[in-house]
Amino acid sequence: MPSGWALLQRQQIENLSGRNVHDWRCTEMAFESPDEENPVWRHESVDAMQCAVVDLLIDKVWQRFHTLPGDDPHSNGIVVRDAPGTQELVEANTSIYRNHLDSRLPRGLIQSIDTTADSYGAIGCVTMQIGQDIVSLSAGEVYESADGGYRIADFDESVLVRLNGRHPRG
Repeated sequence: MPSGWALLQRQQIENLSGRNVHDWRCTEMAFESPDEENPVWRHESVDAMQCAVVDLLIDKVWQRFHTLPGDDPHSNGIVVRDAPGTQELVEANTSIYRNHLDSRLPRGLIQSIDTTADSYGAIGCVTMQIGQDIVSLSAGEVYESADGGYRIADFDESVLVRLNGRHPRG
């Protein structure tokens, strides 16, 4: 049964419907880093961009979508809170993280917003319709698989971003 806190998170997210997205920014996280100089940011077997946090400028207020890390898989759902006015900068080419202002993600009115949750109320996915586009933010993590590709674990510590069911960069 969902907790009061989980129900509040769901309500806060769903209350964003009918508001306007003016901009997007994120801190992207590499899938792996075999060495510090060559992190893997994309692979054909992964249909999403992996982010530590995703910020949306909604009606002139930055909102941060992220997960709450923890050992309990039910703590890794998507949550939203106010974000800082400026993005925490990551030095380019110095880590498995990099900053993005993503121009490929849609701007405009959030026509609808839906959430999916587990039996404990942890939000696994937030789906927004903005114009003709569908953006999904899912709690998950990309891991290397034995065949050289990658697999996605749901309800993990990152936010996976998809635009119309694909990686936002096409």
